[in-house]
Amino acid sequence: MKAWGIAIVSVLVGVVAGLGGVWIEFRNVLEQFEPHNQSRATRGPDAVGEHEEAAKAVVVDGPKHEFGKGQRFTKMKHTFVIKNEGNAPLTLEKGQTSCKCALSDLESNSINSGKSGKVTLEWKLNVAGKQFRQTAEIMTNDPDYSTIMLEIVGKITDLIRFEPSDIVFSGISDSEGGQAQFRLYGYDIEDFKIIKHQFINKDSASFFEMTLEELEPADLENETDASCGYLATLTAKPGLPLGAINQTILLTTNFKEAPKLELPVTGTVVGDIYIVGPGVFDHEHNLVKFGTVISSEGAKTTLRLLVKGPHRHDVRLEIKEVTPAGVLAASLGEPQPVNNGAVYMHLLTVEVPKDARTVNCLGSKQGEMGKVLIETTHPITKELPVHVKFAVR
Repeated sequence: MKAWGIAIVSVLVGVVAGLGGVWIEFRNVLEQFEPHNQSRATRGPDAVGEHEEAAKAVVVDGPKHEFGKGQRFTKMKHTFVIKNEGNAPLTLEKGQTSCKCALSDLESNSINSGKSGKVTLEWKLNVAGKQFRQTAEIMTNDPDYSTIMLEIVGKITDLIRFEPSDIVFSGISDSEGGQAQFRLYGYDIEDFKIIKHQFINKDSASFFEMTLEELEPADLENETDASCGYLATLTAKPGLPLGAINQTILLTTNFKEAPKLELPVTGTVVGDIYIVGPGVFDHEHNLVKFGTVISSEGAKTTLRLLVKGPHRHDVRLEIKEVTPAGVLAASLGEPQPVNNGAVYMHLLTVEVPKDARTVNCLGSKQGEMGKVLIETTHPITKELPVHVKFAVR
């Protein structure tokens, strides 16, 4: 019996020793397959250490706002409330927004623990279609909510409609101005009134005026379901600054679904004297681009100086200055009537003569651009510069 007992004990000892060896051998292998974040704190009261500090952003009522229905071309806004439920200050920073949505106000860039801050979004319902969705990002220091995506959704209605949907003054004269008309239709509206109108861009507001006339029932017959409307006449006065027009008409109405309506006004203002030319001419900057000119070949182009407006018959042009002298040359032809005298054309030849000396007139630090300065007798446009960008080698 003793022999059997000793044998059994020996076997058990061997098994235990073997299992221990296997455990030691595979322990490191097993550890490689444990979850990587098992020892890290996760969001929630059970996982965060008692003394660990972190901000926690919560958007009260959620990051998505549904405004229901809104009238096209109106402006709307909504204020989101963000609360810090963490135990460290929450920082907020403006991120990207979609093109029709603007982050108009961020109440505070930092929110203390337990406190709340407000974020206000504004948007315009001037997109095509019936559905509206725009977004805005708020960047935070919350490790689990680093980007808050605020979302605005709703539907666009057309109880009121502009025809056309914008006003474009294309190439109007600074000495004559221009005029355009648009209509504003109301659908299934019994009592619609425009209370007042104003021009938002103060810099050019004084150059615009508008009159409104209520449409008669006979004027509405060709517009299906229209119940009321206005005919508006917009006048751009002489003297508008040359270049792009950037104005907006703001209408205030008695219609609660659309108390404010906006209509964009764009276009360009040109002088009575303007220049057109071939591909080497940049009309926007009055610039001839010869580039690099080989001295033995030279370069030449012909531009057309067009004079219109009430002073077109009397305006005289002459070349006042050409720089650099001896490298750049210019000549001006006699005026020629176009379209039965509606416009007068002067041909301007700009030339880098053959065998001109080496020069850099590329507008860099090495040399200024060349220039042909035209002097005029026009009461508004006294001088007209033509810049020439070139280098001779």
